[in-house]
Amino acid sequence: MTGRGVLFALDPADERQMLAIPEARARIAWVANVIEERWDVAWLHETDALWFPVHYCLHGASGFPEPGLPAEARTIFGGLPLGVPGIYSIDYKDADLVRRITTALSMMRDDAVWARAGLVERKDYTGPKDDNLQVAVVDEIHALAAFFAKAAQAGRSVIFTVDM
Repeated sequence: MTGRGVLFALDPADERQMLAIPEARARIAWVANVIEERWDVAWLHETDALWFPVHYCLHGASGFPEPGLPAEARTIFGGLPLGVPGIYSIDYKDADLVRRITTALSMMRDDAVWARAGLVERKDYTGPKDDNLQVAVVDEIHALAAFFAKAAQAGRSVIFTVDM
């Protein structure tokens, strides 16, 4: 939960190369040595530690989304898990899912975003808290909406990465 979360919008060549790596630890090494090392600021978004409360708000819980949940619940986790649980997460969303997430996030009204951000105040939320968390989560959801829209417009897939 405490790791720094980063989303990367992959170009098609990098997407194909990543998906062609059959073993999770080799895939993690490739993401670290190629995608993270490149650190292309035009195609990444850092959530830092806010990934957990954002996921909690959009998903409604801390777990992994189940099939049938709305697209916005899959913004952080909810794609294809390609990492090693408990060590390093790579959550892959293909271009179609990126478009669906973009549509879902763009349809969320500010009052709905604010209401969902209030979920982090529930008793079962165990992530980071401070006086400005709700405002930070709402701002982060808006920033994620812009990032996903840019990736969708370019037809890119997205991976969310975090070391656990």
